[in-house]
Amino acid sequence: MNSENSALTALSELRNLEANRVASEESDRLSKEQAERHAREEAERRAREEAERIARAQAEEYARQQAEQEAREREERIRIHEADVRARAEQEARLREEQMRLDAQMKLAEKKAKPKWPLLVVPLLVAGVGVAGFMAYRSSQEADQRAAEAAQQKAEHEAQIAALTEKMDALAQEQDKLESSKAELDKRLDEAQTDAERAKLLAEKQELELQIAKNAEAQAAAEKTAADEGVKKTPAKKKPSGSSPKKPDDTSAPVPTSGRRDKLDVNKGDDPLSGL
Repeated sequence: MNSENSALTALSELRNLEANRVASEESDRLSKEQAERHAREEAERRAREEAERIARAQAEEYARQQAEQEAREREERIRIHEADVRARAEQEARLREEQMRLDAQMKLAEKKAKPKWPLLVVPLLVAGVGVAGFMAYRSSQEADQRAAEAAQQKAEHEAQIAALTEKMDALAQEQDKLESSKAELDKRLDEAQTDAERAKLLAEKQELELQIAKNAEAQAAAEKTAADEGVKKTPAKKKPSGSSPKKPDDTSAPVPTSGRRDKLDVNKGDDPLSGL
């Protein structure tokens, strides 16, 4: 009887030990799953926070670059306008000076009242008017040429900036796609049922991470090129549609080369030079 009780007691203890072992294993498994789930959630939270931080930084950088570009455009328009104003002022000053010189010569000729004075004054007047017209025309051509060269340089610079921005946006979009694919692979890895499937997914993930690294290097190279050109754009910002480089306002206008002949009329009446 004692032997039977001892056997039952031992069997009961073995059952209790087995139950404790099973309960311990189940508790360990649940703890491990909970830890893994918590780690995944934490990683996802950090990834979201990092993505939001990058998006905010990119938005701020894009706004700053837009403000700088608009400031450069305003400065360019002001510079072209100032150059045109200076050219006009110089032309008008030269015309006034020539007019005053001709007026002085005509008055001097009138005072002398010599029979041969028209032979001297008329050629001088004709030559003076021709020189003044030529100077005005040449100054106008130079101003127009400077304005055209400045506009062409600005257009080329804006085209280069647009190309760099488009390239960086394309790289950023590609990086987003790669990151999404990586997240999908991670999800499939968590749901993998066999070692073979998990190994295949790990190989795909390794190749995808290599592509992500290469794309990141391309982004860094594009950012360096943009920084060398004065753009300094973080290339993950989505490019707004419909944007196009602004053209500088054409503030230049043809410089008048005529309209002052009335000032050459001296002592209108019987004067033989009246109306020249």
